[in-house]
Amino acid sequence: MSLEFLTRIVAHARFPLVVRRSSDVDKVRLLKAAELITASVPRSRENSGFSEDAEAVVFGVTERGELAVREARAPAEAPLRRGRRLDDD
Repeated sequence: MSLEFLTRIVAHARFPLVVRRSSDVDKVRLLKAAELITASVPRSRENSGFSEDAEAVVFGVTERGELAVREARAPAEAPLRRGRRLDDD
């Protein structure tokens, strides 16, 4: 999933990050379209994402991307229970 890829970028990457695996280039395209990263993904026949020669360059993570990673890492809150009082125990 692209969010997992974004989490890896935030945790381990130095920028600019060159991405060459075609499946990862597709993830870069999705993250860029969602405005979670800033990146360059050239559109040419040789670099279309459908060949082994695909290449993208990630320049950084946007504030929106950092927020998405923080929200993905946040622990789930316990659901609220209605109708109970603290002194009902």
